[in-house]
Amino acid sequence: MERKKIIEEVGEILDTYCNDCFLKTHNRKEYGKSYAQVFCIKKCTVGETLREYGRKLSLNTRKEAE
Repeated sequence: MERKKIIEEVGEILDTYCNDCFLKTHNRKEYGKSYAQVFCIKKCTVGETLREYGRKLSLNTRKEAE
């Protein structure tokens, strides 16, 4: 997948699911920014998808450097 397309898809996912997420807001207020971030990355299905896109970007970056 092209780097630009991956970045566009990540932006769409963040706009659609993360910007107005109740759990993100709640966790941030109750437990702090770090906890909310860890929750989103490790326990949320959207976070898992974003993590996968991050892996793809890392692989693309390594291939371009070689």
